[in-house]
Amino acid sequence: MDREILGIDHGNRQMKTANTAFLSTVTPQRQRVKPSNLSQILEFNGEYYAIGGSMEEVNTKIDKTVDDDYYILTLAALATELKFRGKTQAAVRLATGLPPRWYETQMKAFRKYLGRKRELNYRYQGEEFHVYLEGVSVYMQGFAAITDILAETEGKSCLLVDIGGGTVDGVPIENMRPSGAQPIIDNNGTIKCITSVNEVLMAEFGEKAKPYIIEKIMQTGTYAGDEAYLQVIRRELGRYTEYIYNLIKKHGYNLHLEKIIFMGGGASIMQNFGDNKGKDVISIPDIHANARGYEETLKSIWKARQSMGG
Repeated sequence: MDREILGIDHGNRQMKTANTAFLSTVTPQRQRVKPSNLSQILEFNGEYYAIGGSMEEVNTKIDKTVDDDYYILTLAALATELKFRGKTQAAVRLATGLPPRWYETQMKAFRKYLGRKRELNYRYQGEEFHVYLEGVSVYMQGFAAITDILAETEGKSCLLVDIGGGTVDGVPIENMRPSGAQPIIDNNGTIKCITSVNEVLMAEFGEKAKPYIIEKIMQTGTYAGDEAYLQVIRRELGRYTEYIYNLIKKHGYNLHLEKIIFMGGGASIMQNFGDNKGKDVISIPDIHANARGYEETLKSIWKARQSMGG
């Protein structure tokens, strides 16, 4: 059985691996009968679960160990990434992370939650998967994803702002390490941003936009559609960037002296709609950055251990 180091970013809005992503929704099927359509259906311990429903079904969870949802979502993420790599069985070393605000208090419980079972045999979308879980490593979300650009922060006061689906977390960095300065903790992530945009559309036009459409505009800055609607969406996304910059200032950070690194799903909003002129800003809109960062961190640690052992 091949060994794989596999990173998973357990987002409130999306589950991300290095190469795949799907909405963080899981719906247990009431009847223990094999569904006729196995698309996005996971079978585990005699139960069936529908994975990745609609945006409206996404919920924000502060503690992801309160129920089995994120355990089932982890199995689906393992399957999608292994499938991408051309495998249906592997010995896996799992690398994942938690937001800075919850890292110290939830890390041990989250590691235990994910590592509760070593031998994993299940089906996803009709295909059998066999995983032997060798171990679980939990890192600080955000920081693990920027190791390759930390050199750019040398000698500077830097703020890493991870704008996720449910939360906004800011980690101050000095001398290329997290510092003891005041972190940013906020619950107005991109899910609330999309909800706010739709509230304004309803007020002005009496109609909403699908979250998919708003996300496309967030990511690219444009969309083929009625310009009246697009103007309102772009305006409200611009207001969200103002909210983020005001949040940073409110926590005592000077926007013209700090180096600011935006990442997460909201980084594209800051890149496409933010007033970034005169600011030292780096945006990492790649939603897979955390998962890849977790993988690279664990690979580096594993190689170092092997070198010491050799």
